[in-house]
Amino acid sequence: MLKISKVNQRKRCSSMLSKELSEKYKTRSMGVISGDSVIIMRGNFRGVEGKVSKVNYKKNFINIDGVTMEKANGDTIFVPISPSKVKITKFNLEDKRRQDILDRRTSITIPKINLEKKLKKAKKNLKGE
Repeated sequence: MLKISKVNQRKRCSSMLSKELSEKYKTRSMGVISGDSVIIMRGNFRGVEGKVSKVNYKKNFINIDGVTMEKANGDTIFVPISPSKVKITKFNLEDKRRQDILDRRTSITIPKINLEKKLKKAKKNLKGE
């Protein structure tokens, strides 16, 4: 049996963002959590939109409200959908960690440049010539 760390399990449960969200937050994909609104892009339920009710990181599937099937005995069950087959249309921003991730990704960071080292290197190059 394949053993995957919990970090990698969470990374596998990510999906692409809608065009509006990707432009707003400057990122292409994000992990799916309960409460996100998604639209199914592939499979028999293509075009169905709903909220994520459950995320199973271990088996890599999500349950979406409105995506159910009826069993032979009359019970209704959720159809497991792969997160790679859906597109996130609205975030659940009640999660503090999700908000921190979005803030971190949208902030434009300029790498710090150590000017003193560059000046010393430039002076050495000038002296060498």
